[in-house]
Formats: sequence, structure tokens, C-alpha cells
Amino acid sequence: MIVNTATSSTPATSTSKLRQQVPRPERIDLGDGLIMRWSTAEDKDALGECLAHAFRFEGAKRILPEGQLPAKNEYLLALTARLMTGQHPLMSEYDFALVEDTNILEAPKPGQAPRPLIVAATCLMLVSGFYGSVDMAWGMPEAVGTRSEYRSKGLVRRLFVDMIHPAAEARGDVMLLIPGIPYFYKQFGYENAIPETSGRLLKNFAALYPPSSNQRQPRFTLREATSSDLPYLVRLSQPDRLFSKAEMGTPYDLAFWKFVVETLSRDNIFGHHNAHHHAAIVVDTKTSKDVGISLTAMIFGMLNWKIFTLDQDATTDGESGESDSAVTYREAMASVLSQLKDFDRSYYECYSAKLNNNILPLESEMALRIRGEFPAHNFTNLSVGLPPTHPVTLLLDSRKQIDPARDPYRLYTRIPSLPKFLLKIAPVLEKRVKDSGVWRDVSARLQVDFYQRLEGMSGRGLEIVLKKGKIVEANDWKPKSSEQLAREAVERFNARKLSGSIVTEEKEEDKGLVLKAGFKPLSFTRLVTGAISVEDLLKREAENYVGPGEAKLLLEVLFPAKDEFHLDLMWS
Repeated sequence: MIVNTATSSTPATSTSKLRQQVPRPERIDLGDGLIMRWSTAEDKDALGECLAHAFRFEGAKRILPEGQLPAKNEYLLALTARLMTGQHPLMSEYDFALVEDTNILEAPKPGQAPRPLIVAATCLMLVSGFYGSVDMAWGMPEAVGTRSEYRSKGLVRRLFVDMIHPAAEARGDVMLLIPGIPYFYKQFGYENAIPETSGRLLKNFAALYPPSSNQRQPRFTLREATSSDLPYLVRLSQPDRLFSKAEMGTPYDLAFWKFVVETLSRDNIFGHHNAHHHAAIVVDTKTSKDVGISLTAMIFGMLNWKIFTLDQDATTDGESGESDSAVTYREAMASVLSQLKDFDRSYYECYSAKLNNNILPLESEMALRIRGEFPAHNFTNLSVGLPPTHPVTLLLDSRKQIDPARDPYRLYTRIPSLPKFLLKIAPVLEKRVKDSGVWRDVSARLQVDFYQRLEGMSGRGLEIVLKKGKIVEANDWKPKSSEQLAREAVERFNARKLSGSIVTEEKEEDKGLVLKAGFKPLSFTRLVTGAISVEDLLKREAENYVGPGEAKLLLEVLFPAKDEFHLDLMWS
């Protein structure tokens, strides 16, 4: 039995306190010389080599001479180096789970001592998240790779089942998210649920919003964000400033902005592989005041506009010349769009030429591309990843300048214990019940059958207990068979008869409502994350049902469809 002991106010979850601070002791012999263990700082180069070879043919977008196969993936080398610095805000150098072959000794880099070859690996990140008013921490496995000659041996399964999932459970992760290849992670108890924001394409944006001529300076300009801007960036990127209706997501917090502004600054990055987020401050040239922020990201060679927030507390001269007017998005949008290409291009294509850890002389864009130094970034089009209700999204949509919205990609989502997850978000669920106006101090038992327990489920069913509008318990539950119910009824009858008691069965009103439902295993994950409505989930599978009475209504009140999620996967 899991009882709700939470107070009405849930303290913010500090992921920094949960980061792994010391080496992990687990070490498992898989046989045939294969050892599974957790990483240390000394594994950085060997891990990079493993993943660079594992992703040799994936996502490279490199220009190669005809008839030549790609070399190792340099992007994965840069990624691993970032993750293993010991300074990364979402993980430490002790958070890679790996498999090494002790039969093969190799030096990761020239001059280094030979060491067992790392043949498979994945890491476990820790992400700050929110569900309505409740702050929490989620796990995110990332950088999952196996050298080609070691595939189909079940190594990734062992890494997840024996290392990643136990570690996530031990530190209290109530949910895990991962983007990944189709269907693969379902075997580990993941369900495609959480939607990732899909950008809407603004084609030829530089032609639609050309740079201003030399004779006319744009009203609003962009400048590089610096460390002194961190409080401003945090303030203007709070969920209520982003025009997002998402009740679930990951915040742009101080750790995020420090990573973008400082770790990924022009002076600190070595090569285009580390240039993947770029922050700017919007300045009003009439007043020289900071009036907003902008954030772009380079995703799969495409420029994405992730944040554009104007400071409604800042005042400036309005369109009609009056003073003390808040800046409008209609005023500022054209100025910012006209500068994005030139402002961001020099950063993402590393015109400072810090490539391959060597400072090279500035070369032409085409020469660098022919040499395969970086993929062919697309600065012709812009993927607008602002929320659907953002003023800029609405403006561009009204002008028919962006492509229609498409169905989002859904991240693999794993909730290892529905009872623990639901008790964590109980304040949000209780408020939904109260605000519904349907019940006053409702008492009910909602019993949901999942038919069988699969990998990634703590039980075959779920029972939620409400008393006077409060969720007091949430438990793994299993329905009793007809035989069990019949035998228990006889036992109760005989016990009363033997004692001569006239005690009758508990009255229905004393027990409260007992409501029944049944859903396909793991499909409830989509419901509790707001990815689907009760009605649509009932239509999806023949075995999904709700019992008579108010079961369907209570489920709809507790778990309304809220298919918008705020997430930035910049950490990978």
C-alpha cells in the first residue's frame, strides 16, 4: 500500500543534489570476457571512440568522395566529451553504463595506455521537470550505441534492465524519457506518449524578411547573450512567458542557460559539433534597452527557432510614437527574423574556425564542406518551434508563411510505478476534481485492470483511492477471479454464522463509489501524460473499457487530453 503523505505545496526538485558524485560500484560479468560496469572520468576517450564507431553510418551528413565509406562519427566524439566533463548539468562522469571486452586491449588515443575495448554504452541523465504545479525529476537515457560487431547479443537490454532502470529507481525518477529508433524501446516498458514540439517550416525566411539596407538600421537588433544576462534569460523563459499551454514539461532553468551561454560560447566550443544552441538578447535601438530574448538550435542541419520572448515589463516608444508602451510581437518580429540568419550563421558554422581542436585560418564555407568538416547546414529555411499559441506562430500562420502543423514525434515514455507517479502529482489531480464542479468531497475507488504485467510495470492493475476529494492511496492492484469472490463470500457468511453476528456487508455508501476500467498494458501511460483522451483511448483497442456509472467521467476529469509538452533535447 502506498499512502499519500505529500503536503499541498511541493518543494522544487533540485537535480544538482541528485547528481552522482562518486563512482558506482556495480560490476557484472557477462561471460566471454565481457564486463558491464559504470563509467569513471578515465573512460571519456574510450567511450567517445565506442559511440563514434557505433554511429559511423548514422546522421553523419558528411560529403564523401564517391565509393568511400564514412569514418567514425565526429559528432559523437564531441557529444561524449561534453557529457563526460564532470561539469555537465544533467549528468556526471559516473553516469555512463558500459560493456567492455577484456579480451581486446586498445589505446583510445595515440600515447595512451591500452585498455579493454568499450563495445556498448548508454548514459542516464537527470532532467528537471514539472507536472502542473508539481516539480519533479525525470530520467533520460541517451547516447545508446553498440559497435556493429557486438550487436544482436542483448547488450543494450542488459544495460537497461540491470543498470539504467535500477539506478533511476534508486534515485527516485518517477518517469523516464528517450527518443529512439521505432519500436525498439517498447521491449523495456516504454510507450510512445510525450509529444516533442514539431517545428513548422518557414521557407526562404531570409527572402521574406531580408536584412535591412545600410541606410536603414533595424528597429530591434540582436546581441550575444553573456553571463550577466543569465537572470534576464531565466526570467523571460518561465513557462508563463512562453505562451505555452503545456501542463507538463522541462523548464528553461539557470542550469540550461549557463550551459548555453557559457559552456557553448564561441570562445569555449571546439568545432561545429558543439555549436547547437545560440542565445541572443533583443535590444531596442531607440532606447538601447533590452526588450527580449531569442534562442535558436541547430537540429539535424536545420535552424530551429525555439524561444522568442519580449519583456512586457520593458517600455519603449510605440508604433504611433507614444512612450511607455510595451513592445509588441508584430513590431519586433520582422526585425528579428531579418537578422537571425547572419547572427546565427557565424556561430553554427564556426567562422572562428576552431575545428578538430586546432585553430585554423578562416576558410570558405564551400571548402570546409568539401573537406567534410561540417554538415551542410540549412540557413534557407527556418523551423519555427515556438508554441502553437505564441503570437509569432499565429502571425506567420495568418500570413500563410509557415507549413501546417503536423503530428508530433512522441518520445518513448516509461512510468515504472504508476502509484508513485500519481501520488507525486496528486495535488494537480485533486485540483482538477475540485475545479470540475461535478463532485463535492468525492470518495471513490477507481480500479483499473491492465490484464497482464509487462516489463516496465510495477503491477498488473491500479487502484486509486479518493476520500473527500483527496487522493489518499494509490496501489498496484489485481482483480479477483470469480472463484475468489465466491469463496470469500462463503467464508464471510460462515464466519458471521459461527459467531452468531448479525453484521451485514459494508454498505455501498460507506465504501464510496467503486468504479471499474480496463486498458491494454502500458497504454495508460498515454492517458496520465495527457497524450490522448479517454474517448480516443477507448476506441484504440477492443479490450479497453470503462464500467458503468461515473468511471469514464472521473477518468476524464483526472486525465484530460493536454497534448502539448515543453521539452528541449539540447543536452544530447
